[in-house]
Amino acid sequence: MVYPAFAIEYDLNSYHVNDDSDENIEYSQIVSTSDGTLDVGIYTIPKTPNTEGDTQLKISFLKPDTEKIQLHIDYRVSVTKDGDYVFGPMSRLLHTSPGSITIPVQFSENGSHMIHIEVEGILFQPIPLETATFTMNIGQAEPEVVPTAETSIPGWIKNNAGWWADGQIDDGSFVSGIQWLITNGIMTIPPTEQGAGSGDVIPGWIKNNAGWWADGQIDDNSFVSGLQWLISNGIMKIS
Repeated sequence: MVYPAFAIEYDLNSYHVNDDSDENIEYSQIVSTSDGTLDVGIYTIPKTPNTEGDTQLKISFLKPDTEKIQLHIDYRVSVTKDGDYVFGPMSRLLHTSPGSITIPVQFSENGSHMIHIEVEGILFQPIPLETATFTMNIGQAEPEVVPTAETSIPGWIKNNAGWWADGQIDDGSFVSGIQWLITNGIMTIPPTEQGAGSGDVIPGWIKNNAGWWADGQIDDNSFVSGLQWLISNGIMKIS
């Protein structure tokens, strides 16, 4: 797929700039980029994304803590499910003049998807790469959000997650360590039904998530969703 170098105020290759510059837009999620230079807000049409047709991803680049649109952004967007691309990856940066974009995505499967947004320029000035990552559940009326009150992760676990992602800790040691922390109440996650599977193969996307979490590119909720997947698929046993 060939991507345009700019996507400003008109349709190009099936995505276009969104002219919704109203600060009162009700975003379904807002997250900060990895270094906090921008906030990124997102909502969808339809409100509940599904597999029946295109879902319009409405994305706005915002001045931090203001919900005011930041003009002239150089960006890339990709969507993945279990580490496989559903949309993208983009080989070239795109530019939005009004600071808001609309991207149509055809989802073929229900379940959790990751939306990755990369920013490398503001007001025609290059900046070091910053990322914002969203978790979106397709085919579910309410997004699966892990309540903060039900999640407690000691900060030092990020070091272990980073070492695991870099191959310094093997899969079995990492999983057994997390299992022990949860079982003994040192780390808490929302209640998750224990799966009956007996497999021990950990998908690559979970290790990727651990590395991104250790680097601060995704939030605690996204990391915990990978642990819940291990539990529900019987790879991690919690008594």
